[in-house]
Amino acid sequence: MVYRGKPSAGCENCRKAKKRCDLEQPACLRCVKLKKICTGYRDTTALQIQDESESVKRKSEKQQARASSPQPTLQWQQQSPPPERLARTTSNHLAPPTITDTLAGIPTPGSINSDSTSSSDTIDLEHDVLDSPWLPSVFDFSAIDSLFDPLNLPPVVITHPVMPKPDDIAATYFFTQFTSNNNWSFIRDFWTQGTMNPCLDLAIKACGMAALGNVETIAGGRQYARSMYTVALGLLNDALRDPKQSKTDESLIAVAMLSRYENLTCDGEASIESWKAHIRGSTQLLKVRGKAQFKTLIGRMLFREMRAQATIMAIWNDEYIPSFFREYEDALETYEQGGVFKPIDLLTTICFDMADLRARIREGKIAPTEAVQQTSELETRFIQWAIDCPGNDERWRYTEMDVADSEHVWDGKVFSFAGLTVTPTIWLTYFNMRIMLTRVQEGLCRHIHFSDKEREEQMHYYRRTRRQMTDNICATVPVALGHSSPAYTSPCVLVTAYGSLWPLFFAGTCALERTGPAAIPICRGEPIPPSQMYNKSAAQAQWILGRLSYISQRVGLRWADGVAATLKGDFMAAEHLLEEYVPWSQALIADKN
Repeated sequence: MVYRGKPSAGCENCRKAKKRCDLEQPACLRCVKLKKICTGYRDTTALQIQDESESVKRKSEKQQARASSPQPTLQWQQQSPPPERLARTTSNHLAPPTITDTLAGIPTPGSINSDSTSSSDTIDLEHDVLDSPWLPSVFDFSAIDSLFDPLNLPPVVITHPVMPKPDDIAATYFFTQFTSNNNWSFIRDFWTQGTMNPCLDLAIKACGMAALGNVETIAGGRQYARSMYTVALGLLNDALRDPKQSKTDESLIAVAMLSRYENLTCDGEASIESWKAHIRGSTQLLKVRGKAQFKTLIGRMLFREMRAQATIMAIWNDEYIPSFFREYEDALETYEQGGVFKPIDLLTTICFDMADLRARIREGKIAPTEAVQQTSELETRFIQWAIDCPGNDERWRYTEMDVADSEHVWDGKVFSFAGLTVTPTIWLTYFNMRIMLTRVQEGLCRHIHFSDKEREEQMHYYRRTRRQMTDNICATVPVALGHSSPAYTSPCVLVTAYGSLWPLFFAGTCALERTGPAAIPICRGEPIPPSQMYNKSAAQAQWILGRLSYISQRVGLRWADGVAATLKGDFMAAEHLLEEYVPWSQALIADKN
């Protein structure tokens, strides 16, 4: 009898993979995640002491047989001339690893419909990924030379490619593009501590591979990302049914990542609806988590992140802001105790009031004269915020800086910010809200009895305000896209680029309406008429559309394609918005009819 120590009680799948089994009933979490059949757990007491007599006897006989047989002489195959360094080759007949090899158990990409440009189910890491500029240089073999005697040793040939796994590539790309010391840094902590929830882990890798696949040619990358997204979505649904897991930070982050995945892929109306569903789901989670979520810095950061997404959707759809957002304001301020994020909360409150006003106007629950008064009060609050914000905290200030003119900078000017990652995005929100407010005011002005002179003065003021806000957005976008050097530039372009999409959309509406007849050819992608070649508004409109294209093709955020299509479609369908194309009086008559 031999005591064999304490054997593993894990299931067969975990033991074969040499992974720790959580021994959950009726099946372990790893088997559930990989969608494998869990074989159950062993009785460890019966395995600790076993009769090993026959095994010991066979080992002894083998050792005696080896000792009595002659040993062959080991000879190295000599080559001429002798090598001077370690050789590294890749066998041409070996195929790259498939998705199934590296992510066992997850449905193969071939089983999921996709519009990928390649029909291959493999990820060509050697040619498509190893040359990527973001990938760490971990394949330098020069340091190994010192470990070998160069006198007469033959070369060592590696008969299989040394390549990273796809899920490692996806995670690496995510952390280099989505996170920094000031943005989502706590996700790094979850990762390095090894406590990452499987659902969040897969959501992160889905975003990383989707973003990388948008800017690099990776065969099978889109299907791979969709596979991880599908499994992550299933795990998330299971977690949200658990009252305890639904309140964790990781569950909320997973929802945020899955909504970002839809922004990254954006392959049609279904993606937009999925994004809205994720935002509604995250809003419900914020309510369920209650005021206790404000006790930690991570909880407050997550609340603000998801609150901003919910506010964007409400304003875009002319919907009311969820009431609990206002109910939680005092608790958030109590735990925050002022601090650098207070201007965000103040601006958000003004946006709440603007969203609710738009919803009441849409429903006809407010008289035009009262609505005009409230829009005037909102404008005053916005302007006061812009004065107080940088006046009370220098970290929110910006200055105008002249830089070298390029395709990435409009008119050779950018705004130089103090250095907070979130600052440019908040100012973009402010500029965007001012544009949207003038649209509301302009619409109300059409239904108020003014003299022709008074109405023209009002319209001129609204147009002048929109032009200034448009120029401000154009001066801030290079910061968000990483093109404002030597001024502060964003360290997380994928994140800040997302915050610039809707400001670019509304800035585009302003530039196009000032362009005149050339707006329609621009929206159609046609050459500008010779008479409009020196129209600065037309050039600005083209630059804005070019930025949306850059965000889609170079940054990897396909949501920008939908924003650009909406912008072009709106103007091609509503030519009366063009101020120089249709006189204001005619547009007013058309609106009344």
